[in-house]
Amino acid sequence: MHSVYPDKQCCSKNYKELKTKINPRSYGVFFVFMKRIPAIVLPLLLIYGCSEYDDVGLDLYHADGPFEVRMEAVDTLTLKAMTVPDDSLAMSLGATNILGVVNDPVFGKTRAGIYTETRLPMNNLSLGDRPVLDSIHLVLVHTGDYYGRLQDFQNIKVYELAENFPEQDTLYSNIEIPHTSVLLNKERDGHFIRPAPEDSVLVDSVLQPPQIRIPLSDSFGRKFINASGTYAFENVPGYLEAFKGLYIVPDEDIEGMGSMFTIDMLHVLSSIELYFHNEGDTVGSRVRFPVNEFAKRATAVTHFGYENAHESLRRQVFDLDQTVADSLLFVQSMGVTRVDIQIPFLQEIADTPKLLINKAELVFPIAEGFSTEELPASNDLLLLRIDKDEKDLFLLDDFRIGRDYFGGMLSADETRYTFNITQYFQQVMDGHLENDGLALIAGGSAQDMSRVVLNGPGRTNNPMRLVIYYSVFD
Repeated sequence: MHSVYPDKQCCSKNYKELKTKINPRSYGVFFVFMKRIPAIVLPLLLIYGCSEYDDVGLDLYHADGPFEVRMEAVDTLTLKAMTVPDDSLAMSLGATNILGVVNDPVFGKTRAGIYTETRLPMNNLSLGDRPVLDSIHLVLVHTGDYYGRLQDFQNIKVYELAENFPEQDTLYSNIEIPHTSVLLNKERDGHFIRPAPEDSVLVDSVLQPPQIRIPLSDSFGRKFINASGTYAFENVPGYLEAFKGLYIVPDEDIEGMGSMFTIDMLHVLSSIELYFHNEGDTVGSRVRFPVNEFAKRATAVTHFGYENAHESLRRQVFDLDQTVADSLLFVQSMGVTRVDIQIPFLQEIADTPKLLINKAELVFPIAEGFSTEELPASNDLLLLRIDKDEKDLFLLDDFRIGRDYFGGMLSADETRYTFNITQYFQQVMDGHLENDGLALIAGGSAQDMSRVVLNGPGRTNNPMRLVIYYSVFD
């Protein structure tokens, strides 16, 4: 099963499309509720789980009509949730990739490295008659986004790929491409940096955007010098035969928390920079071998078996322990962990007379004490539906109406995430969708580096909950 981006999601081909107007009440979202719940359960829900819900839908009924309408809400329906390892995530889309390592006291250690090709700046490239190497650098331009603590040093290592990228359009976070064991770094033990994603740098007396500049070995530089005038510099196939690509990865051993940061791989400066001169010339030259839109690349994510993660997270991931899942749930971006949600009695909630649904919301309160200034809660989460037949995740039709309607953004007081799932609720009730459950992931998970801990559905105070607003006809 592979999680995919929202704009890459597709709907199930097996259910009928519903209209997608902004106001759900205007196109049949009212549907019959709780047909098969035993008679003793429904009165208890109404007595102990109800609260007044002002004015929703009251404009649909006239005072002189045949019914007296009472608007109420219930939030005591059974939910089950579990933290699970997320499936490999598409990491070859977009302009950015993630680099760095974070020692998270809750989620354990996570590392992001980058596999990338470079390209010729032009076909039939010539460096002159007798080129001589001056220096060679790998340049990675920051976007400015980061997560964690920048004060901690990291050791960035660069390796040459031993094989070409696989022949596939989409590359995932679990990608592994064989690489040589010899460091390409000029420094013997790697390149130590203190990430500075917001600080411009001076290069050749010119102020340039924030970037990481990694000196590479002379032997690697001479490989470029020697390629001049050969098939390797004639065209892309020749170049990729000689220069298959790079693996850029931080050392997993780090003191402190560390950080992750995003790299603008399509920036004109993100490249291999070769400095050289020709014998007899006093003026040097520079050629950039860019990472352009045609170069394959992907972020490779390692979580080290959730070592040193919170005990509740480990017990859910390894043992599917429902007792701890009822208390705490863990969502981490980059395809590390997600939360799977089941509404077990949803298909039994059907046509009880005189009961109509107005709105269905899932509320995810943030657990206290796990978010910090350096490791803040995710700005937004995304709720997807699970299709067990397709073995994949798909967008809800509620999302397609618009994010303002659907929700999922961190609340203004930074305490919860709320999703409007009214259409999904109706589609399952009407038999257009199977009740296979929902999956909660970090929004923009392939470019996002964040995580959040949520209250589980079994918490006494402020649990995760499904809130259903409904109309009762007396």
